[in-house]
Amino acid sequence: MGKIGGKKGGNEEKRGDSCVTSVPSLLSPLSPPVSPQGRGAAAAAAAALRYLGTLGDTWGHFGDTPGVTVPAQVPPLSPQGDTLVLREVPHLMPWQALLYGPLRCGGVLVAPRWVLTAAHCNRRGLRVRLGEDDLSRREGTEQERRVVQAVPHPRFNPVTLDSDLALLRLDRPAVTNRAVRPLRLPQSCAPAGASCLLSGWGTVTTPQVTLPSRLICAYVQLLSEAACRRAYPQRITPSMLCAGVSDRRVDSCQGDSGGPLSCNGTLQGGVVSWGLQTCALPGHPGVYTKVCRFTDWIQSVINSN
Repeated sequence: MGKIGGKKGGNEEKRGDSCVTSVPSLLSPLSPPVSPQGRGAAAAAAAALRYLGTLGDTWGHFGDTPGVTVPAQVPPLSPQGDTLVLREVPHLMPWQALLYGPLRCGGVLVAPRWVLTAAHCNRRGLRVRLGEDDLSRREGTEQERRVVQAVPHPRFNPVTLDSDLALLRLDRPAVTNRAVRPLRLPQSCAPAGASCLLSGWGTVTTPQVTLPSRLICAYVQLLSEAACRRAYPQRITPSMLCAGVSDRRVDSCQGDSGGPLSCNGTLQGGVVSWGLQTCALPGHPGVYTKVCRFTDWIQSVINSN
C-alpha cells in the first residue's frame, strides 16, 4: 500500500513543522488525546496511509481475485460527515523518507546512509528527501539525496510480494537533527493487539486519488496471524503482517508503500506493502512486511557496505 495524498473536497490541514494526525474521533483508544476539528474531512482520515506508492502506476492483481492489488500505490475513501480529530506534533516522524522520481513511495531512514523501503518501489533514478513535512512549501529542514545502490531482499517475489524489502544507499550520509533521525530496528516482533503508528503522503480518498500536502499519521492495531490469514486466504506469508482498526476506515493506501509502521519507538511493525485496490474496507486490513524477521539481513547489508 502506498500513497501520497490529499482529500477530495475540503481537506482540513494545519501548517507548520508537524505530522497531521487524521483519524475518526471514535478511535480514541488508539490515538493520543486530541480535540475535534469539525466534520467533513473523513476522507483524509479514512484512507489515512499507504505511503507514496507508484503514482500513475498500474496496480497488479493476485490471481483471479480482482481488487487484491500488489504494490500499495494510489486509491481513496470518502466517508462523508465523519468527525475528525487533527493534532500537530512537530517532526513526529523524523525517520520518514519521501522517494520520488520515476514513482513516489515512502521509506524509513534506518542508518545515516541507508533508507529501507518496499522492494516493489525500487526503480532506477530514485531520489530521496528527508526532513520533509509539507510538500507544498520549502521548510528549511529538507535534505535531498541520490540513491547510489539498491539492495532488494534476495527472496523478494514481485508476484506475491513476499519479502517486500529493499535497502537504498544514499550518495552521502544524512545530517541528523530534530527533523532527520534514523528509526531503531526492532530486537523482537510486536505482539498482536499492539498499537502502532503509520505515516505517509499516500492518497486520503479511495478509490479516487487525492494526495495530501502534509504528512499524515494514523494509529492502527496489529492483527494476529490467524486474523490476517482469514482476511487474505492463501496470500499471507511468514514475512507479512496485517494491521488496521476494527470497524473504522483507517488504513494505509496507494502512495504509502515502503513507509513505516512504528511501534514502541522502533520499526517493530513493518513497512507498507500491499492491500486491496480500494483501501480501508472492513475486514481487509493493510498488509506490511514484518521487519522484525529481517533485522539480521538489514544489519548485514549495512555493515558490509
